[in-house]
Amino acid sequence: MSNSYAIEIRDLQKSYGQHEVLKGISLTVAKGEVVSIIGGSGSGKSTLLRCINFLEQYDGGEVLVNNRLIGYGSSVTGGLYQLPENTIQSSLRKVCMVFQQFNLWPHMRVLDNIATPLRLVKKMPKLAAYAMAEAQLEKVGLAHKASSYPSQLSGGQQQRVAIARALAMEPSIMLFDEPTSALDPELVGEVLNVIKDVASEGMTLVIVTHEMGFAAKVSDKVVFLADGRVEEQGPPSQIFGAPTSPRLLQFLTSWNERQNGGSVN
Repeated sequence: MSNSYAIEIRDLQKSYGQHEVLKGISLTVAKGEVVSIIGGSGSGKSTLLRCINFLEQYDGGEVLVNNRLIGYGSSVTGGLYQLPENTIQSSLRKVCMVFQQFNLWPHMRVLDNIATPLRLVKKMPKLAAYAMAEAQLEKVGLAHKASSYPSQLSGGQQQRVAIARALAMEPSIMLFDEPTSALDPELVGEVLNVIKDVASEGMTLVIVTHEMGFAAKVSDKVVFLADGRVEEQGPPSQIFGAPTSPRLLQFLTSWNERQNGGSVN
């Protein structure tokens, strides 16, 4: 595999019982690339993201992150076996994920929510952990909320804290699973602006999103999933301006109708 790839997915397959969710997905994400994944409900977007960082064990194919096979090792007979948990986590130490729900500890102050993982996971000294937490809060515009509790924040503020917590771990790859889907419409913009700032710094991002306008502006590549397969992928100008797949065209038409005739451009 080329060293330019941060992520390479080869013929990825995942089923839940008899329900086949991912049906042989192959795609690459270059280092520093911003890739948005779009598609209808049930198309496999979130499952794909969760397979990348092995929150879901995949059934077939391969996921490589920074040239390392994730979750499995190759036996001398050519088969795969699942690796020990500590080995998997070591392979993923530079990958952070931001979820739909904010997953903040409700009994901890905002600053503690960011500093505690640094102390527990990275074994960072207390002063250094809190200095890092303060710096990341400043970065997402929430330094003034350091002593607040999650229940005292809006949904958009909580998601920005979750992003700050992920950034504090100093990842090289960030995965976003519909980071604005749990927010009221008026709070979406503040979170998207933070993600846009992260993207501008050259970090590798994979974003599952239903915000087509955002995907058009921030992405280097957009991947459209349909029925567990990659139906079409390409630069935003192609995906949103000149789609070749009838299913993508139908998806975008339906999205525009739901936006009362709004444009993705």
